[in-house]
Parts: sequence; C-alpha cells; structure tokens
Amino acid sequence: MNLALIVNQTKPEAESFQKIIEEELAKKGISPKIFLNKDFSREDFVGMDCLITLGGDGTILHTTGVLQGMPVPILGINAGHLGYLTEIRQRRRISEAVERLLSGDYVEDRRAMLSGSIFREGKEIFARSALNEILLSRVRGVSIHHFQVFCDGMEMVHYSADGIIISTPTGSTAYNLSAGGPIISPEAPVYIMNPICAHSLNARAVVLDNRRTLEIVMEGGDQVLSFDGEAPIELLAGDVVRIRKAKEETVLIKFSKESFLHTLREKMANL
Repeated sequence: MNLALIVNQTKPEAESFQKIIEEELAKKGISPKIFLNKDFSREDFVGMDCLITLGGDGTILHTTGVLQGMPVPILGINAGHLGYLTEIRQRRRISEAVERLLSGDYVEDRRAMLSGSIFREGKEIFARSALNEILLSRVRGVSIHHFQVFCDGMEMVHYSADGIIISTPTGSTAYNLSAGGPIISPEAPVYIMNPICAHSLNARAVVLDNRRTLEIVMEGGDQVLSFDGEAPIELLAGDVVRIRKAKEETVLIKFSKESFLHTLREKMANL
C-alpha cells in the first residue's frame, strides 16, 4: 500500500502519534511518505492509496484544498482541539485504526464540495473548491458591504452585511453554525447561504438545492474571498463570484456506524 502521513507539528500530540503509526506500519513492512505541516503539493499524492492526517480539522481542510478533488481517501487522526472531521480522537485507538485501514475494514464517506470562481470584466481569474465553506468578508473597518445575489440567473436577494458564508453540509457545523446558521446532515443535497451580521431584520440563512448556481456581485471594494480559511483573494467592485456544487468530492475514511447526530453531540458536548 502506498501511504502518506501528513503531520501538523504545531499540535502537541502529533509527534508521539506519528511514532505509534510508523511502528504499526513497520510491522506490515510499510514505510509511509512523511510530509510535515504544509510542505506538500498535489503532485506528491499521485498514486497514493491513502492519506493519514495528524492534526485537527484545519489539517484536513488544508489537505483537501491541495488535493482539489483527487479521490485519495483521508483518515484523520485528531491531535488538536475539536476534530469534528477527524475519525480517531484517542491515542488508544490509533493502533486499531491502522490495522483496520490496512485490512480494508472501513467505509468511504464521500463529502460534497463547493466550486467557486471569480469573474472580473467577464473573464474568470480564479477558481477553487472548498469542503467546508466559501467566505466573502470585508478586509478592514466597520463599514456596511452590499451584495447582490442571483440564483440561476434570477435576482434572489440584496444583502447589506459584513459578509456571506456559503457552506456545504459538512461545513454547516463550522463557521456557519457560529454565525447562527442551521446544522445540515452531511449527505443532504443542499448548501447554505448565510449572511454575516446582516443589517436587516428579515435577512436569514437560506438552504438551497445544490443543483442551483449562485452569483454574487460585489457592489464595492475592500472585500476578500477565501476557501476553507486559506489565503484570501482580494475582490474589486463589479467582480462576480459564481458558486455551485463541485464535480469533485472529498473521501473520508470512517470506521464508526454512529449517526451524524450522535457524532455531533459527542464532539460538541463539552464546548
């Protein structure tokens, strides 16, 4: 098996967890490729059968951003705080997880992604996908920003707000939840548009069929677009952000058959 191990060295447990994994893999004669922190690119994973991430949700999100839909399954092992996307959270379960991974005793949990593109004067200047969310936000200050939103070419709503979160069901428990948005089951064929601190009493989060295409027109500058918290792209007045369901998916390795709501309750009970 061709296997890569991505280690976020900023997490306190990452080094000790890495040793456990390498020892377990060595018993099977497997020597994984090791990548530290963010020092890797998409080309590094061509031909890989599986990736193991040691970190938290941010480590998985950065990895999926690099993969950009490459169908390599990811086993997340939490060495951080919440670890909602990670499958393994306890040190004592790591050896068993590696054993089950190598024997194929797992299921592939396929998660929908969003595709976002920026158009400037009619030309596409940037495109990327996101597993959790695509975020429109201001760069600085406290001024109100205005967004004109179209759905499948028809005007839908006009927001005056600090920004807009466009979230997948996977990302519904992330920034969207903190901003008062709804929690959505991961397999639901929808996505969420949630204005941030909207300056209107009737501006609410909207759940949309994921066959729809959104276009958001920037009425002013001093705004940025980011994908899963990665480096933001500056937007100009008149730019159009087009968002739709991505053709690609993220594949997560799961061992547990517990329901979505059980997992949600377990991982967020003590926050």
